[in-house]
Amino acid sequence: MHIIAQCPRCGYRWWLDATAADRRMRCRKCFRLLKVPDLTEVPEATAVLSQAKGELYVDDTGNTYG
Repeated sequence: MHIIAQCPRCGYRWWLDATAADRRMRCRKCFRLLKVPDLTEVPEATAVLSQAKGELYVDDTGNTYG
C-alpha cells in the first residue's frame, strides 16, 4: 500500500511506502516537517475534512483557508 503525501506549505506531492505511516517527515521540496497520519486515522480525518467544507480553517502556522 502506498500513501500520497502533500506538503501543506508548498503543495508538493510524493508517494510514500506504508511504513511511513505515523511518522514525521520533511517535505522533499521545501523541507517543512509534517506528520504522516496513521492508517487507522485516515477515515476519521476524511470525516473531519468533509464536515469542514465551506468553513474557515486556520492551520498551526496561522494561515487561513476557506
